Amino acid sequence: MHRESTETQPDGRYDIRAVLCDVGGVLIHKKHTPALQQWAKSFHLETMELVLSIWLCSSGRRAALGQASVEDVWREIQQIYALTETELEAFRHDFERSDYLDIEFVHFLQGVRKDRKVALLSNAWPDARYIFGDVFGLTTVSDMMILSCEEGLAKPDQRIYDLAAERLGFPHTSIVFIDDYPPNVSAAQACGMHGIVYETREQTMAALHRLLYGS
Repeated sequence: MHRESTETQPDGRYDIRAVLCDVGGVLIHKKHTPALQQWAKSFHLETMELVLSIWLCSSGRRAALGQASVEDVWREIQQIYALTETELEAFRHDFERSDYLDIEFVHFLQGVRKDRKVALLSNAWPDARYIFGDVFGLTTVSDMMILSCEEGLAKPDQRIYDLAAERLGFPHTSIVFIDDYPPNVSAAQACGMHGIVYETREQTMAALHRLLYGS
């Protein structure tokens, strides 16, 4: 993949032509609902520890590469926490219903999309295209979704950033990548992309605005 040198415009803006954005932890967040907190307490875990135990279990990691199904993940979780069928159904319901969309950041990206391409790049399970598109409506904010489960590649593998640049049709240096996990951003920067580590919506919007439109 060709990488051009980074150049700025006369007004100090970078020549950014596309925004590549993570989904989980940036656009869709996990709310620590009372139900989820109660499950965590029953397993003697902090709420985020419980969430990570699901995303990062063996089946969860394989599902992110398209090598396991979502059902495989939940069967492993059932075994890990010794849940009955009824308990598993209730836990899964509470876990899935604790996701919420950051509408303000979505609206900001919709504005960006008026003169730049916007793509979503997510380490995600095989149901992600349906959930991101049909449930949360993220097709309104993006020109394309690049999902690890469909590509057999996951961040921070350099090849998935190269793939994203190829599909966007722009050199790495014309793309800014946003993610809440710093190693993923570092990997994108090592490929030549600009990078923003998401900490808060306000901080991320301000950093992206500076890159796109100058100070």
